[in-house]
Amino acid sequence: MSHECDDCGQEFDTLSRLRLHDCPGNQPAEATENSTTETTDASTGTSLDDSGLDREKLEREYPDVVGDLPELFDDAREGDLSALFRAIAEYERVLAKVFRGDAPGGDELHRDLLFAYYEPLADGLAAAAETNGWDALIEFADAYDPREQDALPEVGHVIANALGRSVIRTRQDDGVDAIPAAALAFLGAIPEYVDEHHVAYEESYTYGWGIGHPEYSVADQLLALAEDEPKFVKITLNTAFYVDQHAAIDVLETLVTDDEISGTRSTLGLETDLTEFYFQAVADLETEALLGPHAPPYWDEDDDLPRVVDVDPDVKQRIRALAHETGVADGLPAEWALRDLEPGPMSEMLDMMSARDDTP
Repeated sequence: MSHECDDCGQEFDTLSRLRLHDCPGNQPAEATENSTTETTDASTGTSLDDSGLDREKLEREYPDVVGDLPELFDDAREGDLSALFRAIAEYERVLAKVFRGDAPGGDELHRDLLFAYYEPLADGLAAAAETNGWDALIEFADAYDPREQDALPEVGHVIANALGRSVIRTRQDDGVDAIPAAALAFLGAIPEYVDEHHVAYEESYTYGWGIGHPEYSVADQLLALAEDEPKFVKITLNTAFYVDQHAAIDVLETLVTDDEISGTRSTLGLETDLTEFYFQAVADLETEALLGPHAPPYWDEDDDLPRVVDVDPDVKQRIRALAHETGVADGLPAEWALRDLEPGPMSEMLDMMSARDDTP
């Protein structure tokens, strides 16, 4: 499918070439600081329902800012590919323009715009993927690949959301082999470009659904990020245990026994050795009341996801042996369970949930 630039009329074979071409009428949005590890309040620490203004009010009050988004919105939300190509490009342009200060509103308007169009555009991309298959979605992943610009584009969270939904559905319906490696590569790259408070960081946790892929190694990327991005690695590994515990235990073993992986994780002012921290990835596997494997925001099919893992006896024995080998078990009760690997308030919560589950 060819793509034509609305400003200069040139046609391109790929969406990536269209997005990055040197157009005098409309330069592609450059990566802004909130698309990198230097995130701002506009893209961090905000509930998905916290937008101060609804979409229609934004469009009434800032018509010069939102550009063509109102005209493209309905078709894009329904999964029309032609509308999506234009809408996501316009969304990127609008967000970058506001962030640079070329439009009024500052961080607050940037946040409102980000969340006003986040879910509908992600829904549209997910719908397009269901209708047109993976090829349509991978074209967006290639066009907005953070590795091409050495920064996550302003719309990276939308691409990642749709990728995450399709990764889960594909794994459940067709197996891990059917997931395109490019989808996993996009998700796995996100923590390299944004910090853990960025909205796209949460999207990247669905990466764990790709564990055991025959052509792309999720395990290798988790090990590569083990020291710099422990939160991502832990949550992703937790999801990996839900979908393939045998592949996941191999990753855990390397994480907690490799002498080259060291450091601590700071949580609420407390420093936890990374070895202990990574054991927490298995603490909830047998506790049905908790969340289960990660699903992206706006995922509406969570009833289809497992809530508890029937941990294989051999896997459980390997976890116990590793806990003793590394000394993590030294501070645990004599008859410790997996939930005891999560210390403090979380462990107490798991105990209460377990007791409730055991009550007739």
